[in-house]
Amino acid sequence: MKTLMLIAALGAVIPAAPVLAQHDHAGQAAPGRAGGGERPPGRPALREWTKQPLLIGRGERGERNSALVSPRNLAASNVTVFASEGAPERLKVDYPVESEGARISSVAPKTGNYHWVVAREETPEAIKVASTAWYFGNPGASPKDLLTVPKHELEIVPAPLPREHRRYREAEKWNFLVRFEGKPLASQPVVMETEFGSRVTAVTNAEGIATLVFPRDFKPAPEAAGEGDERRRRGGFVLSTEKTLGDKRYLTAFNHQYGQDPERNRSLAWGAAFGVLGMVAGVPLLRRRKVMEGGVDHA
Repeated sequence: MKTLMLIAALGAVIPAAPVLAQHDHAGQAAPGRAGGGERPPGRPALREWTKQPLLIGRGERGERNSALVSPRNLAASNVTVFASEGAPERLKVDYPVESEGARISSVAPKTGNYHWVVAREETPEAIKVASTAWYFGNPGASPKDLLTVPKHELEIVPAPLPREHRRYREAEKWNFLVRFEGKPLASQPVVMETEFGSRVTAVTNAEGIATLVFPRDFKPAPEAAGEGDERRRRGGFVLSTEKTLGDKRYLTAFNHQYGQDPERNRSLAWGAAFGVLGMVAGVPLLRRRKVMEGGVDHA
């Protein structure tokens, strides 16, 4: 009888183990999205959650090699796309920023993988840079060498980027390189802000690497959300740093998306299960204590 009670209790709190998805095909490939998160597919986030420079993007419906990218919090007349491979004249292409944003594309219709996307605002007093990585859904060269090439004075570069069909996630630790004029910048503060209100600061080491742990700050999913919806949830984050040299201020930012920790609900369920197990296991001990103290057990 006790065994049956224990099995029933555990069954009530332990859901079926989720099957972790290897791919995310909701709209454009998940790594390609830049900026805000919890929103209907195809609609960029409009809520202001940071004052740092951003590039907010969305894939074009039915298109694997184009996207619409909008600069935020900086005045940029164009968006520049850097590619890992292709014809020399296509390795760096400028796209004008129009009313909806800049319509960017991969270096060739059948060439994909990560491209580096940048917007820049320059005045006599300051230079602001917004950067992101956009994933086009066709095979292409690794972005490893692309990321080693300096593109602006002050930069934040993922070291490395998530692999194909992967993404940053809550509670994960990732490294980012900060460099100034092509050289690693040591002892430089880097601030992470998330769409859900978290703010974390890290300082670069001697090699210019800042190590950040993504906060577990996703809000609970709606009750109607299914397992697939849980896996597809994502939010925006931005890393920023600044440096003043002489009379000029440099501000640079890298923004992208991160996903919910897939183990979050499973961990909560197992915690509850062990709590129930502990209570059930403790019943015989309580009865034995009552008998030893001269009590009467009528169970």
